[in-house]
Amino acid sequence: MLDLGERDRRYEIVKNKMSALGLDALITINSAQINEKGFVRYLTNYRSILYNCVAIFPLNGEARLLVPSPVQKYWANLLGWISRTEDQAPDLEESLSRNIREMGLSKARLGLINTRIMPARTYLALLKDFPEATFVDATTIIEETRMVKSADEQELVREAARLARLSFDVLAKVLHPGISERQIIAEVDHRLLQEGAEDIFHLFSSRSGNLFPYATTGRRIEKGDTVILNTELSGPGGYWVQMVRTVFVGTPKPEVQRMYEIMIGITEALPAELKAGRRVGDVAAWVRRQIVEAGFETGVNFGHCLGLDVVERPIVQTNEETALKEGMVITVHPQFVSKDKGATVWLGETYLITDGDAEILTRMNPP
Repeated sequence: MLDLGERDRRYEIVKNKMSALGLDALITINSAQINEKGFVRYLTNYRSILYNCVAIFPLNGEARLLVPSPVQKYWANLLGWISRTEDQAPDLEESLSRNIREMGLSKARLGLINTRIMPARTYLALLKDFPEATFVDATTIIEETRMVKSADEQELVREAARLARLSFDVLAKVLHPGISERQIIAEVDHRLLQEGAEDIFHLFSSRSGNLFPYATTGRRIEKGDTVILNTELSGPGGYWVQMVRTVFVGTPKPEVQRMYEIMIGITEALPAELKAGRRVGDVAAWVRRQIVEAGFETGVNFGHCLGLDVVERPIVQTNEETALKEGMVITVHPQFVSKDKGATVWLGETYLITDGDAEILTRMNPP
């Protein structure tokens, strides 16, 4: 798990950026949704489980963490980096305003982190209670800091990748005609939880002709099915990876086999495309070109970075200007859809950006 050295590394980077922007403190908010926990966790090392948490992170002085219940206060004090943890009593808005006053920040320049999910009620309360303060959206301060993973973070990502690979080891053992989709995922999740997964999100499809996987059903596998499993999970420490495979129950049709073989070729070529310094939008354009030139249509979006949230910037889309940097963790998951919308193939890997070709953290070969 992460130690105080990692905490100090993060705090130094964040405070230098705060100082450069003239910010006196950051007000960082999260939710319990799997894609909105990371900002607060990055500063606190606390895994919230329900409702909103807020970290008040001053340039100088002691930070405070506001949690929604006595249960979370107890665990945040045991597990987190911030020693001053308080219950949001009687509610988040009153607790937040009280703590801002106590910290001498009533007239400060305050950076808001993760404004995308800050409740309107909370934001309006801040404006009302602190008319002499200045509020600015400072989300990029932590967003950009999180993009590059330290050596300690990379080790946690590798452990999550091991768990993702385990998902498909289990799938290979249990996939057979007669088993239901729900039974398959129950077996996968049972093993993942045993091995230390924190949060798990699956998309699954088994009927040939389904273009996109979704939630599991009671449908039983039949010979001739095309199974797509998308596994997204966080391992110990909360770091996410994504891995996608298309598996055939029996022999696929020739045109589907051709789609699959072309997709394998694209996946094999991707590490050389994911080089430090390359614009992410150019990677997206390359993926799109491979799909279109092969005579197919695109399916899902091409990918995104990962970390303490399952989706982090930069996103693998053609208008993304961010350049890849050594230490980024990114998933690229191209999907082919046939022109007649009758067949699809989807594969996805998680990669670590290095000083050369990207390292594949998840195995390419399916079960």
